[in-house]
Amino acid sequence: MTEKLWNKATGKWEIDGTPISYRVTWKSIDDGAEHTREFTDIDQGYDFYQDMLKSAKTYGATWDHLPY
Repeated sequence: MTEKLWNKATGKWEIDGTPISYRVTWKSIDDGAEHTREFTDIDQGYDFYQDMLKSAKTYGATWDHLPY
């Protein structure tokens, strides 16, 4: 695996030509279930992660970079 590179044509970060995805995982206070949402845009994904950290209805939010 090589380093992360910016693809100007797509406006996305890539590793070896594969776009990097970002996964946010959290648990809901209401049902205790684990939920997952994936993003291809780092800003949208990180903003959503921050929202899950601040929400009174969620806990245990994590932020992962894919395809690592």
